[in-house]
Amino acid sequence: MLQFYLSKTLVGDLHNHLAEPQTTLPGAMQWYGHRVTVQRRKCVLMMELQSRYCIVFAGLTKPDFENFTELFVERLWREAVSICQLDDDQSGRLALLARLVSEQTHYQTGSDRSVQAHLRQATDDLYYITNQAGRLPDSAEEQFGCGVKINQMLRKCKGDKDYFVPLKLFRSFWLNMMEFDQQRQAEKERELPDNVVPFRRR
Repeated sequence: MLQFYLSKTLVGDLHNHLAEPQTTLPGAMQWYGHRVTVQRRKCVLMMELQSRYCIVFAGLTKPDFENFTELFVERLWREAVSICQLDDDQSGRLALLARLVSEQTHYQTGSDRSVQAHLRQATDDLYYITNQAGRLPDSAEEQFGCGVKINQMLRKCKGDKDYFVPLKLFRSFWLNMMEFDQQRQAEKERELPDNVVPFRRR
């Protein structure tokens, strides 16, 4: 499940998605979203709580906001596959796993001071990258490339001794998810009686 916390600026664009506020949902990925204006166009930065990985959406229009869940889920699994750099079979399983994680979504208002600080840094990075290029990243591929630059920046949370790289943490999360899923599947197969042949849907 994906649990989205929206800033005051983003609530106006995604008000149709809002639900009643809930406490942190067990097992849900927590994402914090903020909307900024770059070169007179709306851009959204979505940042994952644990890794501080940021997904960049640039130049969003009203239809994009109306279909934001589908847009986000598509970008999430594609970016997960891209940063993990697995073979085709494993990439397919990872894409399926990311879609399963995204089957349910919950939008509400909310913020986190630590995440806000990193969102401000990511916003500054986006302004800098855009100014250097002279334009916003247009395609999903260009936006991913912009995000890679942002996610390779060193970050630090209050109380931590060391800096970390969001891209590396996010990659580790998905690889660990893959390993856990493989172990769970292996355990299920071991539980089957010897005379039962498991049916696998391709």
